[in-house]
Amino acid sequence: MKAVSKTAYYCCGVRMQDAESAHPVVNDTYARRLMGEEGLKYWEEFKNFKMPNAGNTARAYIIDNFLKEELLINPNSTVIIIGAGLDSRAYRLNGGIWVEIDEQAVIDYKNETLPETECKNKLVRIPINFETEKLATKLSAYSGNKHILIVVEGVLMYLTDEQRNSLLQTVISLFPRHTLYCDLMTKKFFDKLGTPIHKKFAEYGATFKDLSVDPTALFLKYGYKQTAQVAMIEKANELGLAKTPKFLLKLLLGKLILGYAVYSFLQE
Repeated sequence: MKAVSKTAYYCCGVRMQDAESAHPVVNDTYARRLMGEEGLKYWEEFKNFKMPNAGNTARAYIIDNFLKEELLINPNSTVIIIGAGLDSRAYRLNGGIWVEIDEQAVIDYKNETLPETECKNKLVRIPINFETEKLATKLSAYSGNKHILIVVEGVLMYLTDEQRNSLLQTVISLFPRHTLYCDLMTKKFFDKLGTPIHKKFAEYGATFKDLSVDPTALFLKYGYKQTAQVAMIEKANELGLAKTPKFLLKLLLGKLILGYAVYSFLQE
């Protein structure tokens, strides 16, 4: 796998750790299976990053809940996961037509480890070379579908400004009406809290790019309406994944808590 693709092991490892804890909140029972020997080795270097791991568990929980709410209302929604990594939501959630798109090596690995045929929902996996192939070509077959939900999780911080613009332009041109779920990190949050784990990611060749003061500005520029913002650190505390008292958390971090959050954006 490419360097950035390998961060999928981290996200999956976080969910595995949660599933095997005394009180799981995401309870991804597929995570250990998806990790494999290489993933477990990779995870050894990340398993003790307590606050980042708690935050990323909360991130998965938040996006799960957004999708559950939508699928309860519109069970035939098309859920497109861009940079799907080792995501297992198509197996864990009820309803939906699921489309996972990622690099060929990731798709091949997932097909061997957790075949599409085992999924209770309709699932299609699409391989893409993000550097040489166009996302629009790969997803054009779904442009006529209604109730489009798009997930871009743990991806945007690895893209340049140019790549983020291109991604949103493509998504909007294909799906004029959709809801997009993503996580966004401010430059201030990264500088204050994100550097230790980023240093570890960088050792494997995965680095954050072009972080901004206000990452939501890009979405507003393209006509999105922000419909939700959930701070991951705060949610991690609510779920019991972290032990810092709420008043102390706000006292110590203040508005910085919102510097890394999950967002819901509506394009209509």
